[in-house]
Amino acid sequence: MSPASDRHASRYAVPSLILFPDTSIPVTDARQTEQFFASSWGQYEGVDAQDKDIVVMAEVPGSLWIDGTWSFGGKARERFCYQLVAQADGTDDYRIAVLTPMG
Repeated sequence: MSPASDRHASRYAVPSLILFPDTSIPVTDARQTEQFFASSWGQYEGVDAQDKDIVVMAEVPGSLWIDGTWSFGGKARERFCYQLVAQADGTDDYRIAVLTPMG
């Protein structure tokens, strides 16, 4: 795996849930997320810069809902709703618990 895919995979909580139209993927092991990013990293070949637009949609103790739009090549390419959860260790470190595409 690449360092970039490992870094992205480490941002996901275990357990977590990935919800796509007609597909629900319960993530019960960190290796699932690592394997997903390792297998899909090729779709970003040639992308060396990105812009992000992050909006907090809601916040409650221990959880945030984020609207995240990722742009590269001058166009918005991906938009997701992320539910982030605080880690049990009490730090301000949040992990993605639910991922849902938006548009």
